[in-house]
Amino acid sequence: MLISLNISNFAVFENETINFENGFNVFTGETGSGKSVLIEALSLILGERSSKDLIRKGKKSALIEAIFDISGNRYLEEFLESNNIEISQEDYLIISRELLENGKSINKINTRTVPLNMLKEVGKYLIDIYGQFGHESLFKKENHIILLDSLVQRELSPLFEVYSSLYSEHSKKCREIETIKDKLENKDLKIEQLNYEINEIEEADLKPEEEDELLKEIKKLSNVQEIKGSLYEANKILSASAGMNNVYSLLNKIKSYDEKLENFLSRLEIILEEQQFFAHDLRDYSEKLDLDESKLNFIENRMSLISRLKRKYGYSIDKIIEYKSSSQEELNILTEAETKLSMLVKEKDILYKDLKKCAEEISKLRKNAASMLEKQILKELDDLNMKNIKFKVDIQGRNSFAADGNDQVEFLISTNVGSDLNSVQKVVSGGEASRIMLAFKKITSDIDSDQTMIFDEIDSGISGKTSQMSGIKMNYISAKHQVICVTHSPQIASISKNHFFIEKKVVGNNTYSTVRKLDEENKIYEIARLLSGMKITDKSLNNAKELIESNNNIQ
Repeated sequence: MLISLNISNFAVFENETINFENGFNVFTGETGSGKSVLIEALSLILGERSSKDLIRKGKKSALIEAIFDISGNRYLEEFLESNNIEISQEDYLIISRELLENGKSINKINTRTVPLNMLKEVGKYLIDIYGQFGHESLFKKENHIILLDSLVQRELSPLFEVYSSLYSEHSKKCREIETIKDKLENKDLKIEQLNYEINEIEEADLKPEEEDELLKEIKKLSNVQEIKGSLYEANKILSASAGMNNVYSLLNKIKSYDEKLENFLSRLEIILEEQQFFAHDLRDYSEKLDLDESKLNFIENRMSLISRLKRKYGYSIDKIIEYKSSSQEELNILTEAETKLSMLVKEKDILYKDLKKCAEEISKLRKNAASMLEKQILKELDDLNMKNIKFKVDIQGRNSFAADGNDQVEFLISTNVGSDLNSVQKVVSGGEASRIMLAFKKITSDIDSDQTMIFDEIDSGISGKTSQMSGIKMNYISAKHQVICVTHSPQIASISKNHFFIEKKVVGNNTYSTVRKLDEENKIYEIARLLSGMKITDKSLNNAKELIESNNNIQ
């Protein structure tokens, strides 16, 4: 049950708090006063997409906060618990949505920040909004199965959990079977090709760092003459240099004058000795360094082989080795494919039997729901001034399983005596569709009493007695559900338990809307306005009183 709705800086609302009550709540007001904005605010609480354009001009953010009493809503409590959102028996559920000027929003459930899809999931348990164009869902055949399933949702839920798991596994097996069948086409040719490729890579005996090492070696061998020439020149310079020896002689001559010079001489002796060793090693390395044509040819051939394999199997040695591994896996699959295929077919057949059995149980529930719906909806539609109606729920089996079972569902109707049953979308008008959907909501209200039901201008296209009967239906629903209705109909408004009036005001350069709950006297005045327009007369006030009193007697 919706306890309270707080709106700040949202479109035409500056700062409004609406306290709701149980039973039948009605909102009226002139066109453009903000009734649709109120529904939009509730839609945002339920996780609908927001827009920064809804923030009141001159403000940086807008805030919508809804407070719910969810005591007794066991399914919602279980959902919240499974998502680690704590709420005690004494607490209310508080959902808030702050819209920011960058187009994003901050969403919270009981002060915990949550993603938008979490609001959508929670919203399914809280409010069912039926808008003025909601009847259009009746015109889409694919929605008929959803509407039918809603009548037996609680019985279907555990079955669908099992069915969904089986359907997912069965679909997976089917895909695996098709994949293997595709692989088995030209199996022998594929095996021959894979064996050839694997052997070619194995015979190459590639090493991960080999290409870098080969490049270094080929660079060295290709420039061996230049290396030898430079080493020869280096040795000449070392042999011709007498500088270090002259330094040694000078220091040796004066060492007797300063004992610290002994340290310098010792260090210089080490340098001279190292120079001799260095010159010897350099000369020795240079003499051994020769151009090995056979080694150069081997390396060039090896590089050519690697380049060819890279063009065929990958842009690096690592990728070639990866290709070999994946080819080996594919070869293993192909050699074991027939055994694997046989095993998968057996597993699929077992799943198929379980899936079929589960689908039959779902279909049985749907057929029972269809039988109940066919009987009850005729009574409801007769009350809504749709006489001589024939209505049938046509359930046909599909050729294959789908995510929602093995049934195709279509609502068929005849609205005139002597007419054949035909698809709803081909026969009924918008006003008739609205009444059919209201009848449907009335039937579902006897089954599920947890959600608040919102009817947004459901009186569109109907008037008079039909409008009054629509109000009576909504009032009936309000015995088990909290009902909130936005309406222009005096007949519907007169039946309400709680009547709210939305009024637009202009103060200076600002326009804003306010919401106030009407007492009995003001309710009579508003019903009179709905009956006669802006000119309120004694006659229209008396008519309003009579309408309220007559509907009180009906209730």
